[in-house]
Amino acid sequence: MAHRFNQTNIVACRGPWAGHISNASNLCGKGWNVCSWKESSMLKQITWNEATTIEGCYAYDASQDGGTCKPCISDHWGSDDLAAVGKSCQHQNLMSKSCIGLGKIDASCCVDSLLRRACTYRPGIASGVLCCKKEAIPSLPQVRVIVDKSNFIIGENILLVCQVSNAKGPLNIAWLKDKTLIKVEEINKNSQSKLSLNKINHHHNGEYTCLATNDDGTSQDSIKIRARGHQGCAAGDNRLPRKYYNISACPGRWKGHIKNGGNLCGDNFQVCSIENVQSLNEISWKDLFFLEGCFSYDATHNSKQCLRCKETAVMAGLGRSCQYKLKPKGCSRHGYLYSKYSKKAKNKCTYNKGSTTGVMCCRIPSKKEVIKEDSICYPACQNGGYCIDRNSA
Repeated sequence: MAHRFNQTNIVACRGPWAGHISNASNLCGKGWNVCSWKESSMLKQITWNEATTIEGCYAYDASQDGGTCKPCISDHWGSDDLAAVGKSCQHQNLMSKSCIGLGKIDASCCVDSLLRRACTYRPGIASGVLCCKKEAIPSLPQVRVIVDKSNFIIGENILLVCQVSNAKGPLNIAWLKDKTLIKVEEINKNSQSKLSLNKINHHHNGEYTCLATNDDGTSQDSIKIRARGHQGCAAGDNRLPRKYYNISACPGRWKGHIKNGGNLCGDNFQVCSIENVQSLNEISWKDLFFLEGCFSYDATHNSKQCLRCKETAVMAGLGRSCQYKLKPKGCSRHGYLYSKYSKKAKNKCTYNKGSTTGVMCCRIPSKKEVIKEDSICYPACQNGGYCIDRNSA
């Protein structure tokens, strides 16, 4: 039968044990262990009156030699006095300091280590042990946010997954975007929550945070999302097939000269110009036919050479809706393709509603890339390789 001390998580449990006092937890119930010097703050809740009136003598894993509170060590004469509480304990001193505060009580003392019986059970000396309730260890959830893609391309779908582990009980999950709450749900422990972002655009850019909360507290993890235009378009609406890694056809309008149309291009892309003719020539006739509209670039056709676009010359373009003349010496191998302008137009290198759909954007080569003038391959071939034209049919 156990005795529970008033307003404490300590009980006195009768019975013998084998070996060191620390091995006596079998006398304690589930969720309890033999009290020790580590629980001195809990032991100090026992009053001197309680400690000296309870019938029996109940030991705990501590030594109070010299008014201290430390572990009971079986082979050390300075730490071999077995601490205890109870009316029947043989050694009681109200004026000495101890693990319970003011007043020292020992089940045995003095020379036990020399007799090789320190910190152990002896009939007639100890009636049992003190058991302390184990402090609940906080089980904060461990949170990790993962995403199903490494690149966040405009127009694609993204799935964010909040994985939760090491959690007890049900969890409340909160998703925030830039500290603004966007979703709340409840999940079971060691589960996950999902957040879908469909057809992402620049409005989805920001920091997404998953907060997981249970009775022990809250944990969180975050990930930053930045939508990027597919290949070369800032808005992600490239009209060319994805196989053209270095070129994009980007719809939209711009202000001023065609060279200012870079606002329609994505990261590391710029408006195509005469330097990019080789890359533009990679576009097949088939893909050019299915390219709806007329997409301009910074060039003008000339019977002798390909020049940058000038105000008085027609602006080169690519697409099904461009004006067309079959003259092989233009900027493009496809012939003279250009945006339609009125003869009275003063500047033909600008956006013209109804005849220009957008711009051609070309990838800006890195410093390590070398492009040969006689090669249509981009990046240029390396390690002795040479470039041959693709089938343009």
